[in-house]
Amino acid sequence: MGKVRIPIHGFVYFDEAERAVINSFYFQRLRNIKQLSFTSYVYPGATHSRFEHSIGVMEVADLIFSSICSKQEYKKKVKSSLKSINFSINDAKKILRLAALMHDTGHLPFSHGAEGILPNGKKHEDISCAVIKSQNIELTSLYSSEIVNAVLQIISNQPIIPELKLLRNIISGSIDADRTDYLIRDSHHCGVDYGIFDSKRLIESMTVVEGHIDGLELSVDASGVHALESLIMARYYMFTQVYFHKTRRIYDYYLRQYMTKWEQKFKENILDVLNEDDITIWQSLRHDSLKNTESGEFAKRIVNRNNHSVLLDSSAFADKVEISKFEKVYKYMLNKYDTLDFWVDNFSGKIHELFSDGDDDGEELKITKGSEGYLLTEYSQVLKKLPKKFTKVRIYVSEKKCTKKLDSKLLLKLQNEALKIERNSN
Repeated sequence: MGKVRIPIHGFVYFDEAERAVINSFYFQRLRNIKQLSFTSYVYPGATHSRFEHSIGVMEVADLIFSSICSKQEYKKKVKSSLKSINFSINDAKKILRLAALMHDTGHLPFSHGAEGILPNGKKHEDISCAVIKSQNIELTSLYSSEIVNAVLQIISNQPIIPELKLLRNIISGSIDADRTDYLIRDSHHCGVDYGIFDSKRLIESMTVVEGHIDGLELSVDASGVHALESLIMARYYMFTQVYFHKTRRIYDYYLRQYMTKWEQKFKENILDVLNEDDITIWQSLRHDSLKNTESGEFAKRIVNRNNHSVLLDSSAFADKVEISKFEKVYKYMLNKYDTLDFWVDNFSGKIHELFSDGDDDGEELKITKGSEGYLLTEYSQVLKKLPKKFTKVRIYVSEKKCTKKLDSKLLLKLQNEALKIERNSN
């Protein structure tokens, strides 16, 4: 038995099989991949890595499962479900903990910042699955082929057998171990309180219900609804204030444009992602920032921290009318100021992914009260009235030459002009 101390959770304990996974090259690589890309340009403390986050997710997943199994009526249901596929409660814990450790091993350098360059719409989860398959012999020797195959099902986006749905819910769902850890961890390192919520209360109140089709699904007792509401609101605040911060967004844009030269390489062998981390990309950025090439221009922006400024910023819930007004502003400015560089960032983020009246899809998260089960979005008046997503539009501006800073007086003049056009648009 070993242990490691990480922020938020303190000491986290692991067994010998988990020690081997943590000491592997693919997991140690996560030490050199920042959790929040270039967010440290805004919040200097945000230099934490996927390494500590993955260990944190393992701890939270264990806490959630242990909380459920501490209640005899739910433990009996879980045990019965697992028995039908020849898994024990202890096997399920091993599956959960290994899935938590492996779920982010496929992240690209700078995490989500570069994910858009992967071929065929693939995401880091696809690479994580490829990592598990490439390490199948080693992982099977540490666990079993059944446990490794179960982990693959949980991490992938493919249909899953009913008996493993609950474990997937715990790793990847609306109230999963992943977001529980990253919200609190990211808040801690950024020095903000936006992502703080009563995680202990939420975990203590977790239960299980029969799924609307087959298998068990994660649920929350009515006593934990306020903690659950605060998690969803914390996620919304973190997205608007941290993950989609105006400076973070522009640097993610530079990074994706710069890293397109890796796209073909990753297409040939997706596991080549494991040869790169933040350090190798930084070396490449510094080297290319000395070149007068298209990729060199983006490298200069990042290395010299000479980013575009926000010309116009929409509300958090931009509708079609507001978006149309921003398009008019962009076209006007683009035609009038041909010596300047403009970029429009139009993005949406999900506040929650829960099913509610009028939806075509969504996760049916149930609230248990006695022997009854209620849809969360029916039971919670807060979430019943809360939109499922937010949409923002930003127009950025800069000098075309990235070596030259935009004059502050000119920026103010442009901002006032853009605001006037936006207000007068019909």
